[in-house]
Amino acid sequence: MTTLHGVDDLVAALRELGDILQPVRVAATLRGVRVDERTLAPYLTWSSGRYTRNLVVRDAGFELIALCWDKDARSAIHDHADSDCAFVLQNGAITCENYRIAWPDDSADSACNLTRTSTRTLRAGEIDMRSGHLSVHRVGACDGRAVTLHVYAKPIDACRQFDEDGTSRVAYSRYDSAPA
Repeated sequence: MTTLHGVDDLVAALRELGDILQPVRVAATLRGVRVDERTLAPYLTWSSGRYTRNLVVRDAGFELIALCWDKDARSAIHDHADSDCAFVLQNGAITCENYRIAWPDDSADSACNLTRTSTRTLRAGEIDMRSGHLSVHRVGACDGRAVTLHVYAKPIDACRQFDEDGTSRVAYSRYDSAPA
């Protein structure tokens, strides 16, 4: 397991990947990363029963977000629009549920067929990667609170969220906290 000295070291390592971040290179940078929690602390906010999205840094090429997952909190089922995403679990445990979607009439305006294809649990230091519209999943804390660091290669401003019945809507990204 690699330990970086601080969150700024992770930001510098990501910036060294160039202007257009490739998902495999981002994942390689994140593999086994554990950031010193003292440097991460300013980016960690919690809210009872849900997760929070806390911006660490954002530029034209990528954004780094610390997600704080309260006990049993989980995301909606969602895609990643036209962004690639890789995240590393800093502490706790999370479950990733993967889904396959099929649009009966090739239109995102109608309900889709949504099928869960797999589920896996991640522990500290493990990573997950997502790429665009076809990568649909739901993430949630298990066994208590968790912290994940997400890198979106091309910052993500909106994505599609899905209900269990296949209906969907566009959801706009927001931050619970951002640096001044």
